[in-house]
Amino acid sequence: MHVVIIGAGEVGWYLAERLGIEGHDVVVIELDPTRAAALSAELDVQVVNGSGTSPANLQAAGIQRADILAAVSQNDEVNLVASLLAKEHGVETTIVRIQQKELRGPSGASLRDAVGADVVIDPDADTADEIYELIHATGADEVYQIGRSELSVIGATLAEDAPLAHRYLAEIGKTMGPQWGFLFGAISRGGVTTVPRGDFQLLPGDHVRVVCTNSSRKELLELLGVAGNDARRVMVLGGGAVGSRVAERMQAEGAHVVLVERDAERATALAGRLKHVSVIRGEVTNTELLREESIGEMDAVIAATGEDASNALACAFAISEGAAYTVVVLHRLALLPLVRSFGVDAVLSPRTACANAVLRKVRGGAAGVNTFLDSDSEVDELVVEPNSKADGVVVSDLHLPRDILIGAVTRVDGTPEIVRGTTRLHGDDHIVVFGRPKAIDRAKAFFTV
Repeated sequence: MHVVIIGAGEVGWYLAERLGIEGHDVVVIELDPTRAAALSAELDVQVVNGSGTSPANLQAAGIQRADILAAVSQNDEVNLVASLLAKEHGVETTIVRIQQKELRGPSGASLRDAVGADVVIDPDADTADEIYELIHATGADEVYQIGRSELSVIGATLAEDAPLAHRYLAEIGKTMGPQWGFLFGAISRGGVTTVPRGDFQLLPGDHVRVVCTNSSRKELLELLGVAGNDARRVMVLGGGAVGSRVAERMQAEGAHVVLVERDAERATALAGRLKHVSVIRGEVTNTELLREESIGEMDAVIAATGEDASNALACAFAISEGAAYTVVVLHRLALLPLVRSFGVDAVLSPRTACANAVLRKVRGGAAGVNTFLDSDSEVDELVVEPNSKADGVVVSDLHLPRDILIGAVTRVDGTPEIVRGTTRLHGDDHIVVFGRPKAIDRAKAFFTV
């Protein structure tokens, strides 16, 4: 598949890296010559230095044979114009990053239609949604809602004293009976990710990704030894696009929210809009200020400024003061090991939220894709097509490759089920599949006609 990416910022860079590894033909157009040179030196992809709105640059990128254009620069106008030009060259799918609220909303619909934007993404909004899910599952470091179903994928590190530690998956299944509401889909240990089977033994320190029904979330977190309290006292550091959204949603739930924002004008505007949020003007690294605002007594501290170092240091201080749960928004993934060494509970990046939307189109036939910051595995939501090999067949009789696991299914009527070997699939079922991208791509032959 030939993919043209506009912008080599954090999102475009990550996309180029991910798609290049998977063997796609990727060309990136980047205006900044220094960044363009750095990308060309580091990744095995073609780079065109120049504007993504230049017809000549688009021609050089092979726009006439592109399957997908992903316009993910920081400039909404550039992204929209690039989509328009791509459609004029017959590109089937254009994915456009739009950050301005007016352009994303009803008032911008006619413009989006005019430029032919097939998918509109906003990584800041998606990141805020992920943080919101985490706040309601403190103890987890990843929470992904599966479409509009009653299913989630939970990521967490198995605690030393967890009830499930040192137990084999087959034994857990027998003990909990056929109706248990979760299934282990991927387990990382020592930098290696495995799609487990019944003979796999869980050990403390394992990072697990588990599909579960939403009603089973609390029980699952308790069994993993990471269950936390419901976050009713929340401190948000940074009042930008991500932080303000989180504060607004928690305010609506009646939580006690403190928001710290450095910019005076923005702080004043937020105080006027968020009537039930305590908006404090100040630096998020001002430890005296944070201590005065009782950072150590917070159920959750969310560091969501645009500065990675400030986010990491603020959360490190929150941990030292006794904050129950901390989340860092990270833009430079090279800092991920350092940030995790501080003991931060969860790390999110806008690039994964954006990449998931693009990869859903690249995958073709995937209703949903969830990727992870430090793993090459992913979770895809696929549809069982009527008359495919899987239609009407029991899962154990499919004889899927060992590196693929079907974790759950949502029936046509919306009923969610955790999959067992005896589960029978039917046409139009939505299934949750764990595996590496190439393995999932091979497995699609079972579910498509």
